[in-house]
Amino acid sequence: MADTGFRLGIDFGTSTTVGVLRWPDGRTKPLLFDGSPLLPSAVYVNADGSILTGRDAVHSARLQPHRFEPYPKRRVEEGTVWLGERDVAVSDLVTSVLRRVATEAERVAGAKPAQVMITHPATWPPQRRQTLSRAAIAAGLPEPLLSSEPVAAASYFVSTVGTHVPVGGIAVVYDFGAGTFDASVVRRNAGGGFDVLASEGLPDAGGLDVDAAVVAYLGRNFAGREGDRWQRLTNPESETDRRAAWQLWEDARLAKEMLSRAATTYVHVPLFDESVPIGREQLEQLARPILDRTVTATQIAVTAAALGTRPVSAVFLVGGSSRIPLAATLLHRAFGLAPTAIEQPELVVAEGALHLAPPTGRAAVAGAAGGATSPISGAPVPISGGPTPGAGPHELSGDVAAAPVSAAPVSGQPVSGQPVSGQPVSPGFSMPSNTPHLPPLIQTGAMPAVAPQPVHPQPRPPVGFPATTQPVMPQQPVRPAPVPQPVTAVPASPAPAWPGGYPPVPPPTKRRGGLIAAVGGGTLALLLIVGGIVWAANRDSDDPDPGPTNPVVAPAASPACGHKIAYLGMSSGDNSDDGVMMRNSVRLAIDDFNAAHAGCKVDFKEFDTTGTDDGSKTKAQQAADDPEVIGVVGPVYDNEILAAGPILEKAKLPMITPFAPDENLAKQGWATFHRGIGSDADQARAGAAYIKNTLKAKKTAIVYDDSDYGTIGRTEVSNVLGSATGVSVSIRQADTDFASAVKQVTDSSPDAVYFAGQSADGIPFVKALRAAKADLPIVGSDKLFTQSFVTKTEGKAEGVVVTCPCVPSKDAGADFASKYQGTFGAQASFYGPEAYDAAAVYLAGFLAGNGTREEMLKFMATYKAKGATTGREIKWDGSGNLDGADPVIWAYKVKKDFIVGDSAIAPL
Repeated sequence: MADTGFRLGIDFGTSTTVGVLRWPDGRTKPLLFDGSPLLPSAVYVNADGSILTGRDAVHSARLQPHRFEPYPKRRVEEGTVWLGERDVAVSDLVTSVLRRVATEAERVAGAKPAQVMITHPATWPPQRRQTLSRAAIAAGLPEPLLSSEPVAAASYFVSTVGTHVPVGGIAVVYDFGAGTFDASVVRRNAGGGFDVLASEGLPDAGGLDVDAAVVAYLGRNFAGREGDRWQRLTNPESETDRRAAWQLWEDARLAKEMLSRAATTYVHVPLFDESVPIGREQLEQLARPILDRTVTATQIAVTAAALGTRPVSAVFLVGGSSRIPLAATLLHRAFGLAPTAIEQPELVVAEGALHLAPPTGRAAVAGAAGGATSPISGAPVPISGGPTPGAGPHELSGDVAAAPVSAAPVSGQPVSGQPVSGQPVSPGFSMPSNTPHLPPLIQTGAMPAVAPQPVHPQPRPPVGFPATTQPVMPQQPVRPAPVPQPVTAVPASPAPAWPGGYPPVPPPTKRRGGLIAAVGGGTLALLLIVGGIVWAANRDSDDPDPGPTNPVVAPAASPACGHKIAYLGMSSGDNSDDGVMMRNSVRLAIDDFNAAHAGCKVDFKEFDTTGTDDGSKTKAQQAADDPEVIGVVGPVYDNEILAAGPILEKAKLPMITPFAPDENLAKQGWATFHRGIGSDADQARAGAAYIKNTLKAKKTAIVYDDSDYGTIGRTEVSNVLGSATGVSVSIRQADTDFASAVKQVTDSSPDAVYFAGQSADGIPFVKALRAAKADLPIVGSDKLFTQSFVTKTEGKAEGVVVTCPCVPSKDAGADFASKYQGTFGAQASFYGPEAYDAAAVYLAGFLAGNGTREEMLKFMATYKAKGATTGREIKWDGSGNLDGADPVIWAYKVKKDFIVGDSAIAPL
């Protein structure tokens, strides 16, 4: 799609949906639906199967409520919903709402938006995010970038309102909508974005519950009067009664909203033809049990974030129901901090999504860092938001980068007890932020033990027509909710340079008999312990020509200490899971080094590019301007490298990318460029080796696209397979009809197919090929290593093999996976081992006394050692490519919804 310059942010909410359009000149404006920026998310299915949305759906539901679904967002995992006389796919309901937004956006802009950002709750798993993404595409929108709601909200307040949250600062997002409540704790990262540390939700607490409390209050005065009139309002059967019930709930809602601005108002009660006065104090008494639960849930989220002694910098109010003045009052008492709000809090999330940087590069695979299970091991991993892919991307990780929720989930459970009033939360925390398991909340000091108070749930009316619910009177006994259970604190990622922010590390090991150099008052073992790289153990004793002496063990008069290694790459926003994984792994390598070398510390610096060209240039220049930054791990994606490369080259600042395999990156003539993984050519040769040695194919068809990568893939596979190469079929990128290519392949009767193309083309090609010949083995490269390839092939990709220069974390050496889990409270996914090994190269250089960028480049020119975690030989040729005989390429297989590690491919 041509870039029209228009951007669209969508907050698909439980009760209402908001769309905000941004013009090419930066102006933003909410879209209007029937004169309002709030489009009811409700849908109504006509007898002919057509679907009405918004107020049309609400209006139609008054007569036939069985055709009406007020909250399609709540049904995203159900597959289908019975409405009227038919099963309707939930994705169709979501598509209908998003199509309404897409139509209005195109009408206002006069062109289709070139980029769309859609938000979702921070705790949504990949399946729900995939449904949302598919619905957007079906609605005629471009493939959306997905962002978690709290990250978008925090980005809005910082970017638009100007609220100051410093790097490393903590903010709480209190999202009180019409249907649900969510509290999230976010931390601002070095790139200016936000990471979600913890989230807590209440699916049964929202503005609708406050409305229901008002209706129940009226019922105590009118029930039993004048026959069955109140019964007719609560259980209407005729059209007249339904309209009266509708008016009652509408007046209750309007009164609630007016009391956020005025001291008193009236609620008109139809059928009785009376107007009942109600004041703000009465409303607050009715709403207090609900608001108490939301504040308690917020405190639980803050506790789960394990902030230690770090204060909360800001509390942001989001969602229309957050206008209730008592909400701000209770939060102020609980946190000792006045919340920040705007006049229209419903618009915050949608507009905030427009302030997020778009991700680039490949999506993270579902489950690697943000799914239900790991695609490698099948073990459960924390939900992220970010990604995903990752995600993440990711999606932009997944959605939210590094956004685990509490391991002992309490979301959705009733929360009882009085919130802490008059006591700020932050000073109450005494546990260090690295505490792996917190005691029960009532013992932490954050929430004193109190007797649980009864919580009286109210009937929740549908957005459009509430009359089918029977109010439950507040005086009815309801079993008190349980006292909150212990919460496992899982920090998303280590905070930069905060005391006590990391798990304890073992003291430096004293070695006898080795080379020891004095550094200050401590000792430094010159055998590099970090990552388990010990020169004597890793040298290839069978190599007749081991090359130059490994500088790791060259005694230095004075090891270079106190310098910095930087991570330069995308590490915030959705689809940033890969970047977060690499960033954390660099930090882990430095922590390991510092633990082993107490007298020679190395510092870590993060430069978050947000995945954009401009961000890469800006952050590369910042890294170059810091004289203590001697080496960079990253950038990650091609566009980041091409944008940052000239700046790093001019500054003579070495870079090692642990991610990008594209061949053209090594052709830029940069002396500073180094690749820590195998290239596209290495992958093609490994794919051919897999076909030859594992599949035992006698004849292989090669399908390649018209890109440089396609040519490389075809050439390398042909060279390896030789006479076993069958037909070569050329395709064009962005083709939609692959019938001719598939026929050429099947007519040649191959035993296997190698696909040298991009994921976008691989999806329709694989579907078409499997339709023609379902059992034909297919092998491709990491260009297919995307979540969209897995999901959009709709099960047809089962068994497809993709190569990747990434070593599965569970198979990495140096106890990498368990150390990562113990440090970050999350399961390691992809590209972490490669980032760890890249950092270890610089650490070896410091150990050998190389304290300037020029010295580090010379050191790297002769470097040769086995990577501690990946096992691959790290030695570079003059272009920055790995020069080892075995670049270590892994084969992965598509299995259902995941891409699963299969085996390392043996070199030819």
